[in-house]
Amino acid sequence: MRPRTVTLCAAALVLGISTGTIPAHAMSESTQSKETAKTATTPRNSAAITRVPLISDLAGKADVTDAKVVNPWGLAMGKTLWVSNAGTGTATVYSGMPGNLTKEKTEVWIPGGTPTGQVFNSEGGFEIASKGNKGPASFIFASPSGAITGWNAEVDPANAIIAAFTRGADYKGLALMRTNRGPFLLAADFKNNRIDVWDDDFRKVRLSKRSYRDPRMPRDYHAYNVEIIGNSVFVAYAKRDPATGKSIAGKGLGFISQFDATGRYMRRVQSRGPLNAPWAMAVAPRNFGAYSGAVLVGNFGDGVINAWNPRNNRYLGPLRDSAGKVIAIEGLWDLERGTAAVGGENAMWYAAGIQKAQHGVIGVLMPASAAGGSGSGSGSGSATPKSNSGGSQNYNSNSSGY
Repeated sequence: MRPRTVTLCAAALVLGISTGTIPAHAMSESTQSKETAKTATTPRNSAAITRVPLISDLAGKADVTDAKVVNPWGLAMGKTLWVSNAGTGTATVYSGMPGNLTKEKTEVWIPGGTPTGQVFNSEGGFEIASKGNKGPASFIFASPSGAITGWNAEVDPANAIIAAFTRGADYKGLALMRTNRGPFLLAADFKNNRIDVWDDDFRKVRLSKRSYRDPRMPRDYHAYNVEIIGNSVFVAYAKRDPATGKSIAGKGLGFISQFDATGRYMRRVQSRGPLNAPWAMAVAPRNFGAYSGAVLVGNFGDGVINAWNPRNNRYLGPLRDSAGKVIAIEGLWDLERGTAAVGGENAMWYAAGIQKAQHGVIGVLMPASAAGGSGSGSGSGSATPKSNSGGSQNYNSNSSGY
């Protein structure tokens, strides 16, 4: 596929839609503020988190057994939960709540190799076409092969379509950035340590050499994932092994940097410390106990999820269960907020490639108080997160699954 490029006039480009309530100065690197984080004086019980495994390819591991769930990576929430299964080259779809979770009929094959990050596109653009059918991609996937693929139920219900391809790229993460100039797709190229950008026609945007570059980043750390938080673009960096092309695990091996919509470097947000090949970046729900509204950063290296107060960058520590034990999820990849219909409004979905990525598990994290206070860290599958709908019924049980 011959790439199409477009030059973007970046001077007036600003993020037009925030993905949360985090202000533009969120996650400043300064830690000198004397403001006390909300969780600092909160009783331990309100800070406890319960982990509930809900889906796995291993029988008996979770409520739902699905053989396609091998090394699940990226998560995207539409009306249902979409999961990129790196180990099987598929996307699978789920609806409902713990105790009444359903696998939807929709199952999508992802061409171009292992799917990693993915995004949900609800506002048009990013058109794909196949066999005379065309339409906007509802879900978009990244792959380490350099392929960017999109899916639309009316174009091809069973297969994603390759919409863009970059030879030699290794795309590990994906983000959808909505601006005053329209939406843009951002992908983290781990091999080449860059952020690639496309407009909503899948035309690659020409960027300056300084765009999305942290000038103080050590040369052996590469862009591992990209995320939109508030009015900024955040990039997670992991140390890359040049021999294997994989991230290197180890305490302190990670950075997070902040950029504006044009790719201009703003500041280093987090350096080393508890970071360990960080990949997931998300804002916790407003009703996530003591961590409500905190920025959560999930380490692939050790499976620990660390929290920061976004207003003063105060470190809140790792998520712990009610026994005070640090929650560590082997092979942790993505984190995604639940909804009233899928998982619960006070839940964070997680995806992990367990047993050295040969198997997988998907589940939810929620305040232990909402899960009956068990907070065991392993989960029983019987917890009931908060739901405004007042029940655990499926939100969308038709075959389109989105």
